[in-house]
Amino acid sequence: MIKIVKTSKELVKDFNEKAWHSVDLEHYGRRVEWKERKFRFKALDGKRIVGTISGKFESGVLHIGALIVDKDERKKGIGKALMQKAEEFGARFGAHKIYLQTGKNWEERKFYESIGYKRETDLPNHYFNKDFVAYSKFLES
Repeated sequence: MIKIVKTSKELVKDFNEKAWHSVDLEHYGRRVEWKERKFRFKALDGKRIVGTISGKFESGVLHIGALIVDKDERKKGIGKALMQKAEEFGARFGAHKIYLQTGKNWEERKFYESIGYKRETDLPNHYFNKDFVAYSKFLES
């Protein structure tokens, strides 16, 4: 009988690597290494934090997990500068695409569209039962 038990990343590392790499050729046409690099940057006005951005680079795709700009500091280029810094981070590792999610009816959608992001798909009834949308942008190589 099969039994499902809790484990850790370290305890299944060897199994996962062997099983994953056994289908690399089928899925990707070559052996690949699935690497993740997290990032977090802050925008400062003097010593005061006015914005942050965080996410991760994973196998060619940069995922923006959170972009936060102080409400009183918006529309001053801070969000754009943080997104640019994230893009530069991704480019250092060879990112070809950036991906993010935001609320379907949020004002922030206009910001992402203004800096070149395209709507990919709807995510109905997503976080906290609210509708979200996914955006992406391809980076020039």
